Amino acid sequence: MRSGHALVFTCERTADAPLPDAERLCGALRSLHPLEGCSGFDLFVPHPEHERLALFGDGEPPFVIVECRGENPQALRRWLDDSALRDALLQAGAPGADATAEATRWRAGVFRVEREPVPSPRDDGAAPLSLVVHYYGPVDDPARFVAHYVANHPPILARLPAVREVLCYVPTDAVPRMLAADSTVIRNEVRFDSMDALLAALRSPVLADLRADAKTFPRFGRSTHYPMLRRRLVHGF
Repeated sequence: MRSGHALVFTCERTADAPLPDAERLCGALRSLHPLEGCSGFDLFVPHPEHERLALFGDGEPPFVIVECRGENPQALRRWLDDSALRDALLQAGAPGADATAEATRWRAGVFRVEREPVPSPRDDGAAPLSLVVHYYGPVDDPARFVAHYVANHPPILARLPAVREVLCYVPTDAVPRMLAADSTVIRNEVRFDSMDALLAALRSPVLADLRADAKTFPRFGRSTHYPMLRRRLVHGF
């Protein structure tokens, strides 16, 4: 596996507040001064055809995700609590929204990103559909769960037909001060060219192997699966 790092901000959906406006969020991120150690942003929003994926029964995608990519985890940790970046995220809320209330909807973390080799990759980041999977506690031993998952599950995911990228996001020990900490035990992302390609892959025999492997996981709380449309905002500064 090849490794990188990412600073990830996730906005939770709440019953009484709209999701951030994607275009306003793009504009706010682009208005930032160059971020040292950041190679660009990815913005994830619910895929417009997400209802076609009924396999997992996780319902409507509840979040917007902003990912700041970089190779230097120390640089990303510095940006974890940068007020300018935080304010750019909060500017995407509804006009007139209370900033304190908006801040409670975001959680943040720095992750080591492990990339599993696939037969037909698109390393240019062009594959626009990401099936984003989050695993939550409780777990008896987070490090053991992560080690087991990374060693066994991604190689099976890489066998899915037409898969373009397989990535595992492993939490580091970076703890944000201005936003809530990300509570996932591990995050996974599987990228495809289209919703049709994802659905066809999930109808393949590989799905049975994935389900069989999931039964070997150490105990954990729950997982969620959401197809997200990924937009690459900036390749460099």
